[in-house]
Amino acid sequence: MFSRKQISKIGLILGPLLFLMTLIVPIDTSNSLTFEARIVLATTIWMGTWWITEAIPIYVTALLPLVIFPTLYITDLGQTSASYADRVVFLFLGGFILAKAVEKSNLHVRFALNILKIFGTNPKYIVAAFMA
Repeated sequence: MFSRKQISKIGLILGPLLFLMTLIVPIDTSNSLTFEARIVLATTIWMGTWWITEAIPIYVTALLPLVIFPTLYITDLGQTSASYADRVVFLFLGGFILAKAVEKSNLHVRFALNILKIFGTNPKYIVAAFMA
């Protein structure tokens, strides 16, 4: 049907378009959403569109609120960027960096081969080795 490249191009246009449509088209008749809440909703839709279609790299998409929120006066840059400096974010970042280092050095292959060498190829023993 569509190639990956075509889907990315569609998503690149569709994300900002849905952002603008969410701001312009009235979505609740009771007007319970403030303008700031609509901007946050529109940003979430834009980010979701780019994540699903992979129009741009996911890590760049995650930085979209850093640009949109201060530009549209939702929050200041310090308050927006404080969410990115949470200790759990750094915990995940450290885990991803370690995982990349293990992958790059082929340590995962060496680890698996040593498990097979010590415990053999019997599935019961392999599962027991990883459970220990």
